[in-house]
Amino acid sequence: MTEITVVVTGPEEAYDNEAEFWCANELLGVTVLHDGRLHLRIDPRADGEPWLADTTSLARSLAEAAERLAAY
Repeated sequence: MTEITVVVTGPEEAYDNEAEFWCANELLGVTVLHDGRLHLRIDPRADGEPWLADTTSLARSLAEAAERLAAY
């Protein structure tokens, strides 16, 4: 599986705690604030197949998203 990358598209999205998680050229999910805590909403794949995420890459991406969002 391809490495997961994090994109914070701008200050407004960061203010709303929205970071995008991409796997190759497909959107895997976005962060959302729910009950005062940051969650990852994982979207279904376009082809209907399940996601297979490398746990090391996912953990690194989650930490990176939290750092980037906190920077705003």
